[in-house]
Amino acid sequence: MTNTLVISGDEFHARDLEQPTVIQNPFPYYDMLRDKPIQFGVEGYPPGTVKGMDKPIPAWAILNYEDLVHVASNHEIFSSRDRMQEASDAPTLMLVNHDQPEHTWLRSIARQAFTPRRVGTDVGPWLKEVIDQMLTDEGAGYIDFMDNLAADLPARFISKLLGTPQEDYRKIRDWSDAYMGTSNLDMAGKAQSNIEMFNYYTDQVAQRYDQVKRGMAEDNLLTGFIEAKAEDGRMLTPEEVVRFCITMVAGGAESSVYLLGNQVAAMLEFPELYQKMRADRSLVRPFLEESIRRDGPIQRLFRECTQDTEIQGQKMKKGDWVCVFFGAGNHDPKVFENPHEFILNRPNVGKNLTFSHGIHHCIASMVARNEAAGMINGILDRYKAVEPGNGPVVYQDKGFINYGPEKCPVNFILD
Repeated sequence: MTNTLVISGDEFHARDLEQPTVIQNPFPYYDMLRDKPIQFGVEGYPPGTVKGMDKPIPAWAILNYEDLVHVASNHEIFSSRDRMQEASDAPTLMLVNHDQPEHTWLRSIARQAFTPRRVGTDVGPWLKEVIDQMLTDEGAGYIDFMDNLAADLPARFISKLLGTPQEDYRKIRDWSDAYMGTSNLDMAGKAQSNIEMFNYYTDQVAQRYDQVKRGMAEDNLLTGFIEAKAEDGRMLTPEEVVRFCITMVAGGAESSVYLLGNQVAAMLEFPELYQKMRADRSLVRPFLEESIRRDGPIQRLFRECTQDTEIQGQKMKKGDWVCVFFGAGNHDPKVFENPHEFILNRPNVGKNLTFSHGIHHCIASMVARNEAAGMINGILDRYKAVEPGNGPVVYQDKGFINYGPEKCPVNFILD
């Protein structure tokens, strides 16, 4: 990761955060704006919306850690409901775009489905076996880590968690890219991709309801969504189950691809840490946590003001949008000393905002961590070194929801 500025000076404005060169490396630009008065005009496309088809809503850019925590903690003032996504043809997400009281009961349902057994012990051996097989298939030498390893594992893991056909994982990979705005598809292609994804999960959910009714359903996450029941007896509708599945794809596929890519890029940047982890596996989790903080894939989300309010003296009106740049908070020097440095066992690394904060903290964050730790350990088990490959690490520049490599060439050296 470099801090070289492509744009500099007082002309740089929050709306410039959408530029491709900034998306590739936003952190020095966050530094330029963080302590300035809050600026208005940043535009972006929430998950599922399509550039050229849906009209973006200008927003206030929030980049200061204290302000980000304030917004995330005060859900009564800053709504997670996404009216731009609702106005589009895209299926809306569960939990992510819900406010109280609906959010409370949806999260209680999700907790029943996301048991440690379903997302941990039941799938742990499968995850290790699949990672070992993927690394065996790739072999040693020069490869692009993003092509098959990073790109495929999250989609395969989601298929396993939901119990949908494993052979469909490439569809999940493509649907996620289109939904999150980083696909090379044109406007019509992205819209069609959303339809295909919705229809696929509608069919899978209908099949699973039938299996549950006949007592033949496997006990996995999709079955858990169907069978979960709130204290008042309320259960998810089939369409809500479909949208939970799509939320898994949107929130768990692409962001995990970049999480995996960012941690391997860090291995290339700090070869001495790779050797330390090989000698002491207790360092894997601290390495992962610092990667999540410094290079966290999820950079920003939107909120909407439900009433007139004020942040740092800047007045905001009811209906105004705010864009919360959690990635900027992770690099706030008032909270994280030397924030651009990669510091193993950083004492306050747990204060990072990558998986959000407050009631909307990602319920599947441990799933992502287990997946990433599994890949790190798989690489450590097999290769005595991970060295730079044929070319530089190139970061994606198509959408500023996520930060991470588009290409990560490596040279895997066997023991």
